Amino acid sequence: MLSGPWKQRLIYYANSGTNHKLPMRNSLDSPRTILGREITQTKNMNLSFSFQNKIKGEIFYDEMMSKYTSMKIGGPADVFVLPANLKDLQIILRHRGNSPIWTIGEGTNLLIRDRGIRGIVISLKNCFKSIKRPVFYKTSNGQNRALVQVDGGVKLSYLAKYVARYGLKGIESLVGIPGSVGGSITMNAGAEGTEVSQVLRSIKIMTLDGEIKVFNKDEIKFAYRKATFPSKGGIIIEADLDLEKGKITDIHSSMDKHLSRRSSTQPLTMPNSGSIFKNPLGDKAGRLIESSGLKGCRIGGASVSIKHANFIVNKGNATATDVINLIKHIKTVVKEKSGTQLEQEIIVIGQ
Repeated sequence: MLSGPWKQRLIYYANSGTNHKLPMRNSLDSPRTILGREITQTKNMNLSFSFQNKIKGEIFYDEMMSKYTSMKIGGPADVFVLPANLKDLQIILRHRGNSPIWTIGEGTNLLIRDRGIRGIVISLKNCFKSIKRPVFYKTSNGQNRALVQVDGGVKLSYLAKYVARYGLKGIESLVGIPGSVGGSITMNAGAEGTEVSQVLRSIKIMTLDGEIKVFNKDEIKFAYRKATFPSKGGIIIEADLDLEKGKITDIHSSMDKHLSRRSSTQPLTMPNSGSIFKNPLGDKAGRLIESSGLKGCRIGGASVSIKHANFIVNKGNATATDVINLIKHIKTVVKEKSGTQLEQEIIVIGQ
């Protein structure tokens, strides 16, 4: 359902032709204040909204992205869409005109700048949430395994717990990662020596033209916290995982240990985006930051966690600018003191 004021406007625009373009304010002439922050768009986007009266999902305008990121930071998106199903997603992509498209899942490992995002942001929080019952099979050498088909919007932590019920192992160490399946594949997420790519068999994506394509694992180039796909641009809507059969008690015990370790070593009770930097070869980013005396270092509302130095936490009023400046400071100090150039893991988008 659309927000109230837009229902009346859509009654008019629905009869104006499917290619009608809604006028966007040029905020260079009229800056707006949202939640105490002055927001100024850098240009007047002429976005096509011919999909707005064709989908079942929700559409919001000037929606603050801080509501959808794990760090609770982010300015307004011009258009924020929560598609209800696959058809909605196709309609949006095929009728977006020349508007830029951004996709978010759980909003982890992501920092959105204070002026927000120009274009259309698609969130998969309300759809692509199903997991099909595992299909078991036996390999030529007698090993019991199973294929699991999961939608891209499913939380990775939930998936790990779900397959554990069937005694399937291979992703139990990923139970504490808060992102979605689609995001974890894009970033080749991992923990404790396990990466998503190790259990992936294939993915199904929707291209930015609304076409559906399937890629096998060997068609995707995986690296440390990175995946490169044959198709430029697209949204992961489904994945097939290949998991090994194990003992349910052992799997649950392993997950409990991983969750307990994360709880004791990471700032899970404070808004954060996960690891800020990739671990250098043979070392740990957290160790380098801590040994440089940066634990607790603060710029504005952003602070290096005293629990884990590779985490930046939002102390309550942090801006994206605070976080970015703190990242720059960490890089500079670590480079000066250790000679190591830290590589950023968190993705920064927006203006």
